[in-house]
Order: sequence, then structure tokens, then C-alpha cells
Amino acid sequence: MSGSKNPSPDTLRNPTLDRVVGMNFDGASDAPRGSVAGSHRGSVAGSHRGSVAGSRAGSPPRRGTPAAAGGAKPLGYDPGRMDQPRDVDIIGKRVDLPADAYLDGESKGRFTVRPGFNTSGKPIQVQLNIFPVNELKDNKVYQYDVSISPEPQKASSGLIKKVWNSRAIQEALTKAGGKWLYDGKKLAWSSRPIERNELRASVDLDADKPKKVGSRGVYYLRVKQTQVINLSYLAHYLQGKVAWDVHVLEGLNFLDHCMRQTPSEKMIAIRRNFYPTDTRSFPLGSVVEARKGYYSAIRLGEAQRLMINVDTANTAFWQTRTIAEIALRLYQATKTDWANDDYNQFAERLKPVVNKEQGKTRYTPSEAFAALRKLSKLKFVVKHRGKFRDEKMYTIKEIRFDQNDGAEGGTATNARFNKKMPDGSIRLTSVYDHYKEQYNVRLQYPRLPVIQSTRGGMFPMELCNVADYQRYPFKLDATQTSQMIKFAVTRPAQRKGDIIEGFNRLNYANDPYLKEFGITVSGNMQVTNARLLRNPEIAFAGNAKLNPGVSGRWDLRGKRFLESNQKPITSWGLAICGNSCTKQDAEAFASKFTQAYRNHGANIKTPLHVVQIPFSVGDYGEIVKAAWTEIGNKNQAFPEILFFVVPNKNSLVYERIKKSMDCRWCCPSQVLQAGHVKKANAQYMSNVAMKVNAKLGGVTCKVASPGPTSPFFKCPTMIIGVDVSHAAPGSRSPSMAAMTVSMDKNATRYAASCEVNGWRVELLQSTTCQGMFPRLLRHWINIHKTPPQHVYYFRDGVDEGSFQGVIESELGEIRRAFRENNAGNPKFTVIIATKRHHIRFFPRPGDQGSADRHSNPLPGTLVERDATHPRHFDFYLCSHVAIQGTARPVHYQVIYDDAKVKPDDLQMMLYQQCYQYARSTTPVSLHPAIYYAHLASNRARSHENIHASQKEYAGGKEGHPTAKHSSEVYTEHDDVSEPPALLPMTNAAAGPERIMFMNTTMWYI
Repeated sequence: MSGSKNPSPDTLRNPTLDRVVGMNFDGASDAPRGSVAGSHRGSVAGSHRGSVAGSRAGSPPRRGTPAAAGGAKPLGYDPGRMDQPRDVDIIGKRVDLPADAYLDGESKGRFTVRPGFNTSGKPIQVQLNIFPVNELKDNKVYQYDVSISPEPQKASSGLIKKVWNSRAIQEALTKAGGKWLYDGKKLAWSSRPIERNELRASVDLDADKPKKVGSRGVYYLRVKQTQVINLSYLAHYLQGKVAWDVHVLEGLNFLDHCMRQTPSEKMIAIRRNFYPTDTRSFPLGSVVEARKGYYSAIRLGEAQRLMINVDTANTAFWQTRTIAEIALRLYQATKTDWANDDYNQFAERLKPVVNKEQGKTRYTPSEAFAALRKLSKLKFVVKHRGKFRDEKMYTIKEIRFDQNDGAEGGTATNARFNKKMPDGSIRLTSVYDHYKEQYNVRLQYPRLPVIQSTRGGMFPMELCNVADYQRYPFKLDATQTSQMIKFAVTRPAQRKGDIIEGFNRLNYANDPYLKEFGITVSGNMQVTNARLLRNPEIAFAGNAKLNPGVSGRWDLRGKRFLESNQKPITSWGLAICGNSCTKQDAEAFASKFTQAYRNHGANIKTPLHVVQIPFSVGDYGEIVKAAWTEIGNKNQAFPEILFFVVPNKNSLVYERIKKSMDCRWCCPSQVLQAGHVKKANAQYMSNVAMKVNAKLGGVTCKVASPGPTSPFFKCPTMIIGVDVSHAAPGSRSPSMAAMTVSMDKNATRYAASCEVNGWRVELLQSTTCQGMFPRLLRHWINIHKTPPQHVYYFRDGVDEGSFQGVIESELGEIRRAFRENNAGNPKFTVIIATKRHHIRFFPRPGDQGSADRHSNPLPGTLVERDATHPRHFDFYLCSHVAIQGTARPVHYQVIYDDAKVKPDDLQMMLYQQCYQYARSTTPVSLHPAIYYAHLASNRARSHENIHASQKEYAGGKEGHPTAKHSSEVYTEHDDVSEPPALLPMTNAAAGPERIMFMNTTMWYI
């Protein structure tokens, strides 16, 4: 379902679809080059390569001319592309479309309808950052196809926009009457029809410029009516009178452009975000800055009307410096040894590496040169003497690297091109000489490599400026993330004020385009009737209970874990890596931690043995091996858990330790930072004890009484959580899938399994699912002595376009596993959970019964109305207390439910189980099954079957100098079509019982 299908010509010739896309199949001249269902290269109105918008020269022929009558009819899509995006996929990037918008003709299923509303919680009212559309008149909107001739050689929205915005064309549109909207590509809308449904005009873009040889500058524009949109279809869909169809889609597409038009004229528009040009930037580091903008999108409201969702948008952008400055700063941030290098040292390190093999000299990029890969696709403008007024935009294709440039590389003095001289002759000229001769510009850094643009030109870095408002597409490092949090985090009062300011700047209440088309937007945030669910009591060992109330937190002091470690600890140890801390500090921590863990109920038979492993032993693989051997020999037993003290945060070191412990020694481990070990804070030790206890099979706590009269689960119930994590943009790492399965009747313990899931594939592949779930299912049945009768399937991270795929593909694979393991046919409840949305709760001022001291909603705040879908079973739940900033609720969407779970029971179960998260003394924001799956999928990256030297550097400070190298041997894989499977967590010496324990305990937490 998530993958797009190539539409057939027959499909595109469906009369209904013809109306949507504005195509006319009478002849090629009437077929637009792009429309809602065009080839969609980057927008709704992409371009159809090979389709005809008119003759190459002169005015496009009218219908009935030979050009219109002859020729093959267009396919309506680009046959050269494998996966053709559908119109709904592209529009859905801007508009929050419901899941049923993505159902195609082959999908027979529909999603679960809302069975009712919650009745058990305390009624409260909260404000939502949505603004209702008060009036949507039954107006007609006239849609037009826009084409120009001569047709641009490439899909150039810039040229089409110039033609559209020219005085001649605007005068012709004004004369035609009505208010006009244009999407910048191929679609236009007007509030009035035009005479004969067609408008033609011409414009000379070069009228005020010196004529170039061979250039005419004259373009012919044709605006042809293809469609009449009735906004009443939207109202009928919201009222449940009609099912989703193409008429609703075209109406939302128009409204999206209508509400974007005025803000786009005054602010920088990037997808759903708008950025005022008068706001100040906030530096996040040497090359990145943050800017505040406003998010805006249309939503379908439960109250049978449209809503406009407005929120703040905090986005990272490239700083607007010269490319040379950006390149130097990227290089300096790569390694601490390079942090203070100047341009000369930078240029020296950029030189190619010389390799001589079999008498041949070959050049390869240096390590420093590789640091400049992030510059690819960056847009820039050229500013120097003679070009200060030039606004032409270029895009970096690559930083020049060519074998023919030799040992110096593609520098400005080395890179040459054939230059046409004034006398007509051709001369081979270097980039350096060209700028000196042409503009009298002497380059300051001629030893830096030049930029090669996508247009084929070569430019010196120092003369190129990064274009404004370019989003930084890469994952922020630890420092940048910390700075972004400082910039973005705001308390509810300030967040609400910023949203109101954003709504006023977007000017929807007085928007001339909205008024022209009969659309009126309220200037007040929607107040909704919400519910406050009753918080649970928390149970510990010895029938000890506590009631956290609405504070959302509790204290572990004096509390014994509900279940301690499954077996007595007889062999464990703490290893100091290098000189991370002194042995005296480590032994003091070991003594205090052992006592703290015992106070929480741990069964410990042997003291925690401390060893110090010097860095001279070798890499971290060797350090782990030495610690394992020494501690095992000391206790004369297979270690049950090992602690490692590391000098600082370093994800590469952490993954290296986990890979050895999980996959080589098949033993749980706990990594400690030296600073915390030295402090030996009591709260820190309790937090570590919770994690260690879970890894050794214990349980921190559970909900004491899930309901006033009955338990959550009236029958044997399994909870499954699934998450797929993807590597950062530009990374070559595969996607990682993780599945967690509850193993006890209270759903407090979760076993996890992980596997690769292709390259950036979101839905679980069949082999991935069958490689993870059957083993966990068999273990569950072995514990409970019966198959489950009801399964909750929680899925994280999929958008509405993949919902049907979850039901058909993922749920289908789970059902298959039940059949093949003779485990019955349980009922399923499939729930999608997401935090990537822009709905926020703002309790009403002065309402002490619904807000905490920071004016955030109290834990248990449930919203089912106004912001939710008119018919689908979805709701927003805030189950946690925001530590800082404004609380973000989780959006739960029940897409499949053959168990017919009542809303009260489901929502209470979701909320109260958030109090059972194993390593926290607060309720978490997301159901623990999903939270655990997210942890496991991230942890799976340390199980990749590759050498540590092949791992991409993930940020953080540099640790042990040999951390990137491995003494272990891994399988080589020649077939790169599918990523290699993860290393299994097995060790023949450990025995089947320990292997089973490791693979079914909470090793990932």
C-alpha cells in the first residue's frame, strides 16, 4: 500500500480522474504537461516528459488543428520512473489527509469507525491551536491548466512564474475578471469563468533588455479551463454524506493553495512552514542557525467543519556565509586536531591521496575532502565585482574531484575550461585566470577546490554565498541539538502567544483570497470538551502502593521493586576503561550501588568486583574481552552482567561495547559515565538499578488497580510494539526494525527482537517480520501455557498513506505466524501512535483542575473532539508531565479492531500502562511497547555485521583512539541489494538457557 503503482493509461482515462487532473484526451495539444496527477517531480504540478503542451514555436494550436488531432495520446505519467507518485501522495505532503484518501481501487477495506466517546473521565475544557473555518460557501471554483510556448527545455518553474507574473499577463487576467491563484507550475484557479473557457496572451520577457543573438524572449501563455470544483463536496464529506473521492481531494488541493497564497507573498514558504524575513536567527554552531516560523495546515475536524492548525516552527538552516567559510568550518568540526586550522592547512589536507599500484598512479579523495560531502545540492548565488546584482541561483552538484587534475586536485588554478575569447577563438583557461581577466578579481584562496554546479559551470568557493533560507537536512550533533532545545523550548503561555502572533501574521481572518472564494476563518482558538482520566496507583513489592495524583512523578526511596532479578547474582563486575576514573572512585560507587540495589530488593550473593583495563590492551573489543575474562575467572562463573565506566559520551564507543557484550558474549551490560560514577548520586544509582533489574528479568512496578471493578485484560492478552528507525539523511546504513512483545499478564516485561528492514523501507518486510515474531510468540505461549486471545498491535512512525499497508502486510504476516505455529486465531486491535503532529493543549486560564503549575495539561488529558477525524477512531492523549516546554500529546489512531474494544477501556489501558515504564519514576508520553521498540531499533545499530572501522562517525567527543578499529572478524557480503542480517545474540559457550534468557530479557533498555 505504501508503494506507489504505475498508473495505466486506462486508469488515467477514467472520466472521474480526468476531471481531477484536468486532462483532455482528445488530442496531445490539450494534455497539460503537469497537473494534480502529473509526473510530480517535486510538486503537485510536475512535468510530463514527452507530453505536448503546444508547438515549440509560436502560439499553441487550438483544438481541431492538425497538431491537436494527430500524435499519440499522452500516458499521463513518466514511463522512465519506476514508482510513480500519486496525486494524493504529493498533496498529502502539505495537507493532513485522512487515511482513506490513500485507498486505491484494489483496497476493499475501510478503517475502524469511531464507536463512541469516553464517558469515564472528568469533563474539562482546553484550548487547541486550531482555528475553525466558520463558513465554507457552496461556491464554484474554476480550475485551469497553464502552459507556455516555446516549452522550456527543462521543467523550469522560475520561467513559468516570470511569464505568469509579467505585466502583460496580469493585465490579461485582470481583464478576464475574478481573483486568480497560481500554484507556480501548471494549475491555476479563479473565482469566475473566462470567455470560451480559454485565455491566450503573449509576453516579451526581453523587451527591456539588450537582445542576445538567437534569443527571441517571446512566450505564449495559454490558460485553459479543465475543471469546476464544488466546495460543497468537502462539506458533504465532513458530514458523512459521501465517502472519500476525488472531488474531496481537488477541493482540499485548492484550499491548500488558497490559504498559502497571501502568506507566501509576504513570507518565505517552505512546504507547510512560513518564515518572516524580519526575525533574527539563532546560531546553533559554526555552520547552522535556527529560525522561528509558523506552521499552517488544513485539517478535517470532528465537528464536521474544517480547521486550520497553526503552530510555531523551529527550523535549522545553513548560515548565509560564503561556501569557503562553510567548507572550512565543516572541516574544522570533523576532528579535534583540525579545529584551529586555517585556509592554507585546509587546502593542504584537501589534496588527493596518491596511490601507486602496478606502476599506475591513482588519486583518491582525502579524509578532509570527504567532510565536504554535505555541500552537495546546496544552493548558492555568486557575488563579486560585476555580479553584485545577479540573483541567479545555482546548485552544487559536487566539489570538483577529477583524476586528470593530478596531485593538487581540482583547485581554481588547476581546473580549466574552454573559454570563448572576444575574437571568437577558443582558449583553455583556468578558473583563476578567468576571474582575473574577466572581472579583475584576484582569488584569495586559489588552492581550494572549485564548485561544479548542476548547470555545468565551475565557481570558486570564496565568491559563492549560500542562498538564504536553506534547510539544514542533516541530523544535528549533540552540541547543535542542545542549542536547538534552548532556542525552541517555550512554556505554554509563550507558545500560545507565538501561535496567536503567527495566526495574525498569516492574516487568515482578513485574507482577500479566502474572502473572494467565500471562506471565513474564526480568529479564536477552538475550545474543546476534553476528559481528564483518573490516574492509577503504583504497586511495588510487599503490597506497597503509592498514589502520584496529578503530579506525574513518585519517589523510589524506601521502595522495593515489584519483582527482583530472576536469579541470584553470583558473578558480576565493573570495568574501568583506561583512566576514566580512579579505582578508588569505582570501588566506592560499586559498594554504594550494591547497597542501593539491595535496598530495592535485589538478590545479590557476590560483591561487585572492580577491575581496571588500560587502553594499552587494545581496542574496545579487546577491553571488553579482558574484562569478561578477568571477572569470569575471579568469580569462577559466566558473568551475569558487566558494568563499563567510560570517560565521556561517545556513541561509537557505546555501540562498540554493546556489540561485543550482546553478540560476542551474550551477556547484559551497563555503560556508566565517569562523571556520574565519581559523584555516586543516590538518585542516579536508583535509576541505574531500575535498568539493571529489568535486564536481569525483574520488574520495577505495575499499576495497582487498572479499573474500579475489572482488570485490563479479561482474557490472555499480548501487546506488540513495532518501530522502524532510519539512518540520518546521506547515511549508507540500512533501516532497523524492532518488535517488542509483552511477556507477563500485566504487560510489564517486554522481550525484543531486531532485524534490518531494507534501505529506508518503512513497512515491515515479510522476511523481517518472520525473522522476529515467531520466536517471541513461541516463548510467550511457553510462559502462559496458552495462546493469546487478544493482541494489541502498536505501530510507531507510519503516516496515513501506509495505514492500509500495516493492515494488509504487517498484520497479515502476524496472522501467518499464528497459523504456522498452531497458535489459534486471536482478535486484533491495531493502533498507530505518532508524536509528529502540531496539535497542542492549552488549559483555560484560571482552571486549576486541568493545568499544572506551568499551565501544561495534567497527565491523563484526553481530547476526542474538534481536532480529530469526523468518523475515524482517533484521539489525543497527554499521559506525561512536560519537564520543560509545552507538553506534546500522542495521537492514537485505531485503524483495525475486530475485538470491538470500548473507548473507555482502551484509553484507560493506554494511559495507565504509561506508569509501568521500567526505567522511569514518571509516566511516559507514549505507550511503553512503542517506547521499548524505539529503544531496541536504535540499539540494533550496534549489531550490524560490519567492521567497527566501517561505522559512520555519529558525533560526540572522540574517545579511545582505537575505538574505530576491531579485532573481531565479520562476514563479508558481496551482494549489496539487501543489507546483511544483524549479528545474532548467541555464544556457544553460554549454553541454551543463557542464550534464551538474553534474547527474552530487556537487554535493550
